[in-house]
Amino acid sequence: MDQEKLMNTENDEIEIDLVLLLSDFLKIVRVHWKIITLIVLLVFSAYTGYTYVTYSPLYRSEVTFTVETSNSDNGSYGFYYSTDTADQLSKTFPYILESSYFRSVLLQNLGEDSLNGTLSAQTVSESNMVTMSVESSDPNEALKILNAALEVYPEISHFVLGETQFHIINEPVLASSPYNKPTILKTCGIGLLAGLFIACVIVGLLALFKKSARTLDQMNRITNIKCISMIPKVTFKARQKRSPETISILDRRVSFDYKENIRSMQIRLERLLEKNHGKVIMITSTVASEGKSTISLNLCQSFLSSGKKVLLIDADLRKPSLASMLNVKNSYGLNDLVNSSDNVINYVTFMANDQMGFIGNKQVFKNPVQVLSSVKLEDQIDLLKEFFDYIIIDTSPCGIFQDAYQLQYLVDAIVYVVKYDFVSLQKIQESLSGFQQENRFVSYVFNEYIQSLNDYGYGKYRHGYYKGYKS
Repeated sequence: MDQEKLMNTENDEIEIDLVLLLSDFLKIVRVHWKIITLIVLLVFSAYTGYTYVTYSPLYRSEVTFTVETSNSDNGSYGFYYSTDTADQLSKTFPYILESSYFRSVLLQNLGEDSLNGTLSAQTVSESNMVTMSVESSDPNEALKILNAALEVYPEISHFVLGETQFHIINEPVLASSPYNKPTILKTCGIGLLAGLFIACVIVGLLALFKKSARTLDQMNRITNIKCISMIPKVTFKARQKRSPETISILDRRVSFDYKENIRSMQIRLERLLEKNHGKVIMITSTVASEGKSTISLNLCQSFLSSGKKVLLIDADLRKPSLASMLNVKNSYGLNDLVNSSDNVINYVTFMANDQMGFIGNKQVFKNPVQVLSSVKLEDQIDLLKEFFDYIIIDTSPCGIFQDAYQLQYLVDAIVYVVKYDFVSLQKIQESLSGFQQENRFVSYVFNEYIQSLNDYGYGKYRHGYYKGYKS
């Protein structure tokens, strides 16, 4: 592997693909909708509960009036309104209300040490009209403070505006009910919106910082090996009572796309192996459940359909599965092969008119190092090459165990299975770094690939791996 290229991921410029981000967002919602619904309900319940538990009723009393200033003419006083006065009023009225002097005079008038309410005022632009209001937890206190403010304000404003006179438009009245009483519809609406917002933020962050393998560009940034095929995800119609346990290209229910991509992978591998006079292919992956055994079986079936004689070996001794997938019983395993003294062909289970051979069983080995590191294994594989056109070896996931690294020196090609959006790029990068490309071809296959909006462009879903592949 190109080690320098394998370590450059963190140094790459971060690019955000909005279509991919949206796709990830929708996928997270689709897969984790139950958790997202729970988050929305928790936020909704917390907000509505907090609103009603902490609710404190507030009463408001307000009054609307006009302010006029006085003028002296021949010893008589009159009150008038002008635009200059209105402008001065809009600037000074709130300032006077917030001043400590006004507050001290108001408290003195009320005979109180503190104000049990909040006093505010608004002036209508370019007019002398003012609305003054008081909010308090006690409706009587609200009205009392408002009346006292109306009484002391002219005295305080005298220093700024001169003599003033109020003309009441709406008389202050005692509030009969709190103005801030929460309504069920409003509270539930805000709680629901808050829950949806927080859920969207969480999902958005998860989508933004998602680091699993989903595109060829992502894989190109962490490795220099080529994608040999992009196997689409297989889905079955809902009306079918039971989905097959094993996906097979021999099943007529499996999509044409799936079969074609398996066939394309087989043709490319065949050409490469013929050119390099190789026969042995190893299939592995980063972790379990990426579909490497299914790929191994279908690749074998594809070779058979082209008239080749193929041997399939289950070297995943920790969790063997091919015997069950093939419904084979009483077969010999790799352990029997390396410990045998008889003709190796006696340990092969033949099927498909003797065109397909199988070595593997359901026996589990917790520590198969002794079997896989046996010096006799290479000799046995060499003998088996004489009987078969191709040998496919299914191994344990190399991101968990070292088995595949031990077997790599016995094979001519390595096919690394990467399940779409399943494993982090860093884990894939670390696992791939353990393989040596000297005298063997290493490639990867995208399994269960889900076509996105971006894939409809030229050079993507089907053409993408042709572009980067050279036979």
